[in-house]
Amino acid sequence: MLTELSVQGIPTRMLRGGSGPRVLFLHGAAGLTGWSEFFRLLSRTHEIWFPEHPGFGLTPASPAIATTAELAAYYREFVREARLGEFHLIGSSFGGWLGAELAILDDVPLRSMTLIGPAGLRPRLATTPPANEEEFVRRLYWDQTVADRVLAEPLDEDERQVQKRNRSATGRLGGSFHNPELEPALRRVTTPALVLWGEYDQLVPAEQAQLWHSCLHRSELSVFPRCGHLPHFEQPATVASRVEEFLSLHR
Repeated sequence: MLTELSVQGIPTRMLRGGSGPRVLFLHGAAGLTGWSEFFRLLSRTHEIWFPEHPGFGLTPASPAIATTAELAAYYREFVREARLGEFHLIGSSFGGWLGAELAILDDVPLRSMTLIGPAGLRPRLATTPPANEEEFVRRLYWDQTVADRVLAEPLDEDERQVQKRNRSATGRLGGSFHNPELEPALRRVTTPALVLWGEYDQLVPAEQAQLWHSCLHRSELSVFPRCGHLPHFEQPATVASRVEEFLSLHR
């Protein structure tokens, strides 16, 4: 269900559904993408809160939020003002980095965190920019039939503008996509963590999975074969099952 929640005076759009222990899902550059199969499966056992970051989509930006760390501070207030209570955190890509920044803050009532192909620990690799939108989409997935399905759903002009705004906000907040202070801070985190990665991630190399795993004292690591940057979208049933298994240990 699409709803709106005002936090620090920002009317924030949010998808919410399911029942059970609460999960806060932090999205990446794609923004508020809709209630995917992964959410449908996970919402059978958990209540999912899936907000749109300020400055993304149709949620207004805030002059007080200019970095990923400041966005994490906003989400600490989001948790307080929304009275979310103890919750499980899941973040994908930029949202995984954001989740890690949230986890290192004080007074955040985390039960666990699941990070899916997170950025943030190393500078973004210099790669050849995609020639067009189709090439960008195809880089996201190992299974090109998934890319075909995404590309078969053309965007109207409003959706293109939202997409453009999302990518601009990600670049503005992410900068070099590297926080050199994050690694030592993560080594002090005691929250149970699950690190998930696609074996053939072309945006954030799977070689970084072991680095995240080693930084987090109470972590588990799963790398999904024949999978790209968005495992929860490319292999939703497999990933939802793995996440449910982990969350059930930390109720």
